[in-house]
This record gives sequence, C-alpha cells and structure tokens, in this order.
Amino acid sequence: MFILAGKFFLWLFSIFMYLINTITLAQPDFIYYDCQNAANYTKNSTYQRNLETSLSALPNTNSGFGFYNFSTGNGNDRVNSMALCRGDVDSNSCRSCLSDSIVKLPQICPVQREAIGYYDNCLLQYSDNIISGYNQQGTNENLVNPQNATDRDRFTRSLMSLLNELGREAAAGGPLRKFATGNTSGPDFTTIYGLAQCTPDLSEQECSDCLDDSVNQFAILYRGENGGRSLLPVCNFRYEIFRFFNGSTMVIPSPPPPPISLVSPPVQKPPGNIDSYYSNILNLD
Repeated sequence: MFILAGKFFLWLFSIFMYLINTITLAQPDFIYYDCQNAANYTKNSTYQRNLETSLSALPNTNSGFGFYNFSTGNGNDRVNSMALCRGDVDSNSCRSCLSDSIVKLPQICPVQREAIGYYDNCLLQYSDNIISGYNQQGTNENLVNPQNATDRDRFTRSLMSLLNELGREAAAGGPLRKFATGNTSGPDFTTIYGLAQCTPDLSEQECSDCLDDSVNQFAILYRGENGGRSLLPVCNFRYEIFRFFNGSTMVIPSPPPPPISLVSPPVQKPPGNIDSYYSNILNLD
C-alpha cells in the first residue's frame, strides 16, 4: 500500500511540474525586460515569500483603469510591485497580460530583487526600492523601426508636434488614468499614429517631465524612423504609420512647413572701378 501511495504521489507531482513548466513556456516573450543585478535574493528566503505574496495579490488591486499597485513586507524584505495596462485595452486583455507577466518575469529573473517586463498591452515591475514617482536618473529603453520616411525632416517635425501634444493631453489626465492617443499627417500622404501614457500616481508635472524627457532623448538619437517607442516604468510613448491602438483618437494638425526665405541675393557689382567700367562701355566704338 505504501509503495502504491508513494508512486501515486510521485505521479501527481510529475503532472504538477509538467503543467507548471508548460504554462511557463506558453507565456509570450516580452518586447523588452530587465533583470537588475545590483542585489539578489536567496531561494526560499523571506524576500521570495513576500515577492510571491505581492504578485499573487497584485491582480486584486485594479484601480478600475488598469493600474495595479501592492507592497508587502518590512525593511530589506519589503517588496513593491506595480503593473500598468495600456489605456485602450479591454479588461479581459489587461488581466490576461498581467497574468502572463506574473508567471514570466520571475522565471526569467529568478533571483533578482528588481525586475521589469514590457508587453504591448502591459508592463510589470517589482523591486525592494520605492517604484512610484518619476526619477530623472532612470534610463529609458528605445525601440525603433529601421525603415525611414522618404522626407525625414518633415516626418520628424510632424512626429514631434504629435508627441508633444499627446504628452500634454496625457499629463492633464486625472488620478485614475493618464493616457492619450492621436494622429497627424506625415509626408507622402502618410498618417502618423501616436500614444502616450503615464502611471496615474504621477502628478501632472511629473508625467509631463517624464514624457518630455523621453521625447527629447529620442529626438537626439533618432530622426525619420517610421515607428518607435520609448519605455520607462512610469511613462511611455509609441508611434507608427499604422493604427495600433483601439478607441477614438485626436486628430492633431501637422506643423506648417518652414517659411521660405525672402532675402534677396546680393547684387553683383561690376568688376573693378565703376567709372572705368562705364568708360570701357562708352569707348567700345
């Protein structure tokens, strides 16, 4: 009997491990993730238990607009977790994305105290440090489409105008959602679609600063790419020449072309002394 019972439990354990591994392998890949190696935790430690508790409780903290925030533990074992769904995704897609993140991120960052993962529809971050508010020392990850617009200067002017307007609109959002989408005309009959978002716990000024800094850094590095995005834990933007988001969108006028210079070219003076020039003409006979 004991032998049969032992084999039965071994069989159940094997099935359980198979299901866990299958679920883990089935999760889609992040578009970007970062496992911070500054500090690690040990297996079966208090920090790991707090991390598991925090991630398990996180889906129950929805603000109603896809923002999740939960902390547990004390001192060095405190875990802060945060998730943000893209402002235009429905609640089912949001929950599914968060569930994938909660399984995937600890698997690819198995001992790191701090990690962040980005999907198209959501992001997940956890850390033993405070993760709310905008830290200007943070670094953003930029991803771009290598294809360039035909008129890169005009495309860039239209793009910057669009992103700046979306940044102002997102920052002006209330304490539950800071999110904006829009489009504008680009060169050669293209339409540029854009999206900007901040975590709603940021103040209007913090959101504006975060997006402004991201856009300005992006503009220094890139010019005229047909698509791109900038990722930070508390703010992000994306643009494409195709519509990639849901719902209504603002139509933002493209900026006017730079003014044409009306400065007349300098008058060409005749060579030599003007008197001798006319004298030569008069003495041609």
